[in-house]
Parts: sequence; structure tokens; C-alpha cells
Amino acid sequence: MLWLRIVSALIGIPLLVFIISIGESWLALAVLFLIINGTFEFKAMLKNRGNKILMFPIILGELVLIWGAWTQSANWFNYGLGLSFLIILFLSVLKYPKINLEDIAASIFILIYVGWSLTHIVLLRNIPNGALVLIYLFLVIWSTDTGAYFAGRFLGKTKLAPLVSPNKTIEGAIGGLLLSLLAAFMFNIFFPIFTLPILFVTAFLISVLGQVGDLAESCFKRLAGIKDSGKIIPGHGGILDRFDSTILTAPALFYLLIFLDK
Repeated sequence: MLWLRIVSALIGIPLLVFIISIGESWLALAVLFLIINGTFEFKAMLKNRGNKILMFPIILGELVLIWGAWTQSANWFNYGLGLSFLIILFLSVLKYPKINLEDIAASIFILIYVGWSLTHIVLLRNIPNGALVLIYLFLVIWSTDTGAYFAGRFLGKTKLAPLVSPNKTIEGAIGGLLLSLLAAFMFNIFFPIFTLPILFVTAFLISVLGQVGDLAESCFKRLAGIKDSGKIIPGHGGILDRFDSTILTAPALFYLLIFLDK
């Protein structure tokens, strides 16, 4: 229901901005909470398909990833992926033949899709003006969602990806992109952290990749035969439902800014 989504947003958005503002261990713990819940949501989705997910190495790797991001240790961040990958391979040998290639691939995918991707929220907070950059990221994502919703509702005629998400339209996608560019421009007037070229490049990238992430999550849910990934956020579903756009955009924004800073 729309009113429930609005109430959740009125509570969740100020809380998210507050946690981003204080950063430090609070943000790391909040992101870890998102990652752990998202991991179990994805496991539940795949359970419908009969997959057996290797949770121990995934969770261990995610803990190391968060630790590396929080302590700003590039080595520890890389260790998280490497350690989990080795343990997954080791357990694959021990569990043979009770485990198959799809289970192994799905376990590695969850680690990257949920753990590695969302850890970049903490990495973004560590860069100069990190708090403003993170708020900018979410502002562009939310603006895209809002613009796509209203443009699709009142102007939408051409289906964007009817087999994956029948309600999404090309007009809605364009409306989301345009509103995100406007929101980014207004944000930069009050908080001038980017030059105009970088501003529009990052806003365009976030808006487009955010919509791709949304569609990808819809695809996963259809393959699993479910409507929502979870129920933890009233009116929005699960962690993966709410942060599906962030999964692609947080790493993309981080590495783009690192590249542009060279």
C-alpha cells in the first residue's frame, strides 16, 4: 500500500541520513545488517529452486569485507573475497556429490552481489566528502524511483521489459532519469562537491544502473517464483527489494570517482 511505503520512507530516510552523517562503526554495522539480511533473503529465494547455499564462507567473507572497508584496509577488503572463494572450493570437495555446480556458483554470486557490492557504501563514506557523496547517491536513486513511478503512471505506454517487470515503461525510465538529473543539479547548488560534467555523468550513471539493478532483482524474483525478497521493510518488502539499485550503483560510483581522481 502506498501510505505504508510513505510512512516507511519518512522513518527510514532520516535514519539513513543520520547514520551516514555519523559514519564510523555505526555505518559499518548498519551496512553489515543490510548485507546479512540480504544474504539470507537471497538464500531463501534460491531455496525455492532447490539450491543448497554455502552460508558459512559467505558470511565469513562478508565480515572480512566490512572489516576491511571500515578499517580502510585494501588488503583486508581483498582477503574477504579470496578467503571465501577458497573455503567454498574446499567445502565443495568435502560435500561432493551432495552439492552441484549451480550451488557453488550461486554461493559465489551471493557473496559478490550482496556482500561485495553493498560494502562499497562504507568505502564511499571513506572518501573526501564521503557523507555528501553517499547522500547524493541515494538522492539520485530515490529521484529516479519517484520520477519513474509518476512518469510511468501518467505517461507510460511503451513497456520497458514486459517479461521481467510488466508495469515498467520506457516513458517511466526516461522520467526517472530526467528527475534524477534535476535533483542532482539542485543538490550540487547547495553542496557543490562535483563539477558540472562530473555531476551529470555520475547522475546519469546512477540513474541508468539503478534501473538496471531494479530490473535484475525483478528477474531473480521471477526465476524464484516470489513477489518480494522479504518483509523486513513495511510497504517495500525486503532488503534486496529496497537496495537493489544500490547494489550496482555504489560500486560503480566508487570506482568512477577513484578513476576521475587520478
